Amino acid sequence: MRAVRFFNLYFSKFHLILLSNLLFLPFNALAIGYAVLMYKLFGGVNITVTAAAVIILNIGMSGVALVCRYICTGKEFSLLSAFKKGIKENAASFMLHGVIFYIVFAVSYLSIILYYRGTETNSFFWVPLVITALVCLAFLFASYYMNIMSVTMNIPLKDLYRNCALFSFGELKNNLMATLALIILGAVIFTISYIINDMWAVLFVLGLFALFILPSTIQYIITFYVYDDMVAILDESQRSRKSDEDEKEEEPGRPAVSIDEAEDISRMTNDSKDEYIFYNGRMIKRSDVEKMLSDQQNE
Repeated sequence: MRAVRFFNLYFSKFHLILLSNLLFLPFNALAIGYAVLMYKLFGGVNITVTAAAVIILNIGMSGVALVCRYICTGKEFSLLSAFKKGIKENAASFMLHGVIFYIVFAVSYLSIILYYRGTETNSFFWVPLVITALVCLAFLFASYYMNIMSVTMNIPLKDLYRNCALFSFGELKNNLMATLALIILGAVIFTISYIINDMWAVLFVLGLFALFILPSTIQYIITFYVYDDMVAILDESQRSRKSDEDEKEEEPGRPAVSIDEAEDISRMTNDSKDEYIFYNGRMIKRSDVEKMLSDQQNE
């Protein structure tokens, strides 16, 4: 049933997928321009340098991510307004996500190449090679949440990255489903390329996919599989935290009172020596009231 909903939603909103990719074209053009410039400067393809184009692409993904969120939640929206809003409000954080993604990719790529070559002379290098591969997989799962969480939750970046790290392990089923869907997408593209069996035609088809289908489709797949549970868990966490805060406020001596209330409490209980005072349905600690009044006088 989930697969049926996935395809029904995708094809019923395919025009929005296509149009959001058209809005994404300027970022694609900038990334391609950067890649061509690096090719000229280095006299060939330097993967670690060229991969920095992901930073440019991820800025544009801030608009795509918000559009895909609206699509997956079934809300009515203006495509152009949503895309512009996503970029305006999240471009800086998405650029940072891109920088982090690039650094992790570059370090992991160079490490895997180094360790793999090392296995030819020493089998011990399989240990760091496997560890690096697992770290890359964990980061891949965490990256599924970076974009969609940024356009959904207004939380500090340190909390966002912590949540992403937790979801990379805690939501393993959804992460694997999203990964499987992305693998299937790659297999479909590979099959089409294999059937065509002509280099220039393949490059043309791949270019069409990259420019008009892939960015929004990839974000749609990730959003579809991770969004609902992510929001449900974060909302439950916020409700639980709010409940804990409310309970703490209801504990004796913990509720905050204003200066006027403190003065009123002091007058009402002038003849009493009880440590806890019942006031307006709350238990107030006498020492807290006296400290507040003392601080007020000192000021």
